[in-house]
Amino acid sequence: MLLLAPSFAAAQGLGVVPPSGNAEMYEARIDKEGERNRVLNEMEVGARSFWQGDIDRSRVMLDDAILRIESVYNNNAAAQKARSLWYSESVKPFKGEPYERVMVYYYRGLLYLRAGDYENARAAFRQGQMQDAFAEEEQFQCDFAIMLFLEAWASHLNHDYALRDETLERLAKLRSGFPGIGKDDDTLIIAETGSAPRKLGDGAAHAYFVYKRGKGFTESSAVLMGAGGEAPFYPMEDVYWQANTRGARQIDKILNGKVEFVNTSNAVGSTLLKGADIALTVSSVAQSNTILHDSSVGRIAGDVGVGMGAVGGVIALIAANAKPTADTRTWSSLPDGIHILTLNSKKAAGAKLVAQFRNPDGTPAGVEKELALEPSGKNGKMALVRSR
Repeated sequence: MLLLAPSFAAAQGLGVVPPSGNAEMYEARIDKEGERNRVLNEMEVGARSFWQGDIDRSRVMLDDAILRIESVYNNNAAAQKARSLWYSESVKPFKGEPYERVMVYYYRGLLYLRAGDYENARAAFRQGQMQDAFAEEEQFQCDFAIMLFLEAWASHLNHDYALRDETLERLAKLRSGFPGIGKDDDTLIIAETGSAPRKLGDGAAHAYFVYKRGKGFTESSAVLMGAGGEAPFYPMEDVYWQANTRGARQIDKILNGKVEFVNTSNAVGSTLLKGADIALTVSSVAQSNTILHDSSVGRIAGDVGVGMGAVGGVIALIAANAKPTADTRTWSSLPDGIHILTLNSKKAAGAKLVAQFRNPDGTPAGVEKELALEPSGKNGKMALVRSR
């Protein structure tokens, strides 16, 4: 049984390459590109297989990506050691920016949810929140609303209502306009819109990067039609915003720290080298000028000059090794936005359900997808649809 609405395959004829395209191409890259891009390629294959309905391949890829992510981004000594800032960002094995790491757990949690494994789904969504809150050597407040909502939904289907309500209270601090989960709701529909954030190198030698919103789409909202009228999806997450404000800020800090180290070290090295020049000049003057009367002064100054020059050269070499090149590798099959709708399946019984995607002004964006509800374990149903 496929996770996706049957209309998804038909929608591939619209002339827009969907995110399920080229899963095989990215899978072939895993061995070809090795460890440097292994997690990136597994992210691509995991998401594309997810939308293609190849659940087994998606699960395998996401699980391995998570294993490798947690070897670096976790609260233990081994992970801390792996988070060295010494190596060039562009040649490190890719583990993703915070928002990308969160999205691995997002898709993995949805697979658990589909299988009716509500507790592991909830655990995955919680782990994703840790990745959002955890960045290099500092802790930040998690603000990835979709993960909080999905944690609450997993608790709802598992009949853990106290846990659900506790999580919804946290969610309300981020999304005060969200109406909550209805007591009798058993169906979740997720609509993804747009294309992934773009990461572009900028600055001298591309020492840092900037995020831009994805291109090639206009839709920014969705409406469900056919279940007793029109029901708007709630815009739960802006993935671009997550990339640009949290991910970019943290990575800028790392890169700025490295660039400052390079600049500071170069400045120190230059100062020492200049000091060496001065000392050597003093040595030359002392040894040639009879006014000083003591050639030992010249010898001492010369020794100091050589020593300072050596130290300055070492520091300059160290600075050169700390390359400030930004890592512009990015997960290209992510959406721009994530929208959710919950309802009681009885309201949709026998109805033709269509997700209509709309522009910011509320006009139709020209993309409609028919969807069908699939079982989400014994206590719920779900459907997922994407605008492209």
